[in-house]
Amino acid sequence: MQTRMLGRVASVALGLAMAALVAGPALADDAEMQSRIEKRFEKAGLVQDTDIEISVEDEVVHLKGIAVTLADARRAEREARKVAEIVINEIRVFPEVTRSDQAIRKDAEEAVYTYARYGVFDAVGISVDQGVVLIEGFVNDSLRRREIEERVARVDGVRDVHNDLRLQGTSTYDERLRLQMYERIYNDPLFEQYASWPEPPVRVFVNRGRITLAGKVRSKVEQTALGLMARESLALGVENMVEVESSVPEEDAPRNEG
Repeated sequence: MQTRMLGRVASVALGLAMAALVAGPALADDAEMQSRIEKRFEKAGLVQDTDIEISVEDEVVHLKGIAVTLADARRAEREARKVAEIVINEIRVFPEVTRSDQAIRKDAEEAVYTYARYGVFDAVGISVDQGVVLIEGFVNDSLRRREIEERVARVDGVRDVHNDLRLQGTSTYDERLRLQMYERIYNDPLFEQYASWPEPPVRVFVNRGRITLAGKVRSKVEQTALGLMARESLALGVENMVEVESSVPEEDAPRNEG
């Protein structure tokens, strides 16, 4: 019996020793990973501009603390991802100056509409609730989607950004249908006056053969004509979301920059 008990004790001791040998390198790897991230934060100037705690467990990085801007919180995550594959970002944003949702929205819209890549097949709407910005609509490609979000994240007072932008379809059929619809609209006598505007009032979204029209026009006649044009195309479905300017709140009215 004593021999059997000694054997069991030896087995347990061996198991603990093996666990220690396995855990040792893992702990060392976590410590090294944390040190590398801390050095990246210092180099990026995040140590002075934020109060972020870094912890690493089983090569999973946890970021907690406070940042003054959303851009800094996201920059911290990007720096950490250069070292680790898994980063859990729990950084909270507390802007130095509290701004109204209306002021944030105005600056966010300017950030979007002055974006050099913002074109005729992009349509972005912005709403703000307690500093959290929601961007909706559609853009021509994933690069625009990402860069628009980054521009909005840099606006003073923004606490977070929810990106619900859809991407235009990339099939040959979608691209051809989108271009044909756009040309048909702005070659029509009702809308040809808008063709030279920096921001044409009607935008066309096509995905999987389905057309969505967005924007604002001056009359119900124009709104109805757009729907008819789309339904007379080879689209598999049509959604006319174009609004009449008179029914839109004043702050949402389209800007004529032409």
